[in-house]
Amino acid sequence: MNYLILDPSQKTNSGEFKIINPDRIIHILKVLQKKEGNKIKAGLLNESLGFFKIINISSREILGSYTPIIKPKRRSPGIHLIVSVQRPPTVEKILELAGVWGVQSLEFRLATLSRTEYLTSPVWKEENIKEKLILGMEQGGNVFLPKLELGFVPPGKKISFEKKGSISEIVTSSSRKFFYLDKKGKFIQESLSLEEKEYSILVGPEPGWTKKELEVFRKSNISGVRLSSSVLRSEQAVSFFLSQWENSLPRVRRTKS
Repeated sequence: MNYLILDPSQKTNSGEFKIINPDRIIHILKVLQKKEGNKIKAGLLNESLGFFKIINISSREILGSYTPIIKPKRRSPGIHLIVSVQRPPTVEKILELAGVWGVQSLEFRLATLSRTEYLTSPVWKEENIKEKLILGMEQGGNVFLPKLELGFVPPGKKISFEKKGSISEIVTSSSRKFFYLDKKGKFIQESLSLEEKEYSILVGPEPGWTKKELEVFRKSNISGVRLSSSVLRSEQAVSFFLSQWENSLPRVRRTKS
């Protein structure tokens, strides 16, 4: 934890913030070795960066005051990640990466070769998703929580999953500026003009895109983006893309984001 991300729901009637998450309490006390009166770099969700000053510590909670210092801006142009359903550990890594970097939104949708048995995992629960995003945000000092959407309803005890819209379906029904990650595509510097305010990036499943999906992309004038000459795991592809994307931005835009 490089920054403690505070949620407005943690604010007490007297204006202080109450930390009750056991993992964060242990980290603050054992790893950071903070005591009453100490300050921690912190951020208020979707608002500001500043400092959290510890007022009182007990075994069950930490009470402190928050002082905002700067009001950061969202990254621009905005990045929307549309990720095909992955195995649960990969999903967790992508969630943390999205939180670290500060993507504008993150969608998980079914591709043709997505494995639907992954949909039974608790990783898709709202509280688990937010926890992983916050962990990434605390690492990177990003206060903007990515908007999240699931393109399916996870299965219940007596019902199977329900699909809301596959990747192929959304690209043919949306006017967004899409690109898809593909080993045969062009490098970022060749394919992105940075003239748009927002870009939507499609990340395929472990087995890759099908010929039918690639044909849908072609007919929709969606270009492929190449990240490496090697075959990358999905979380590696997301990491490679975000780092190469940031490096491709004009410096004036990077310093203002």
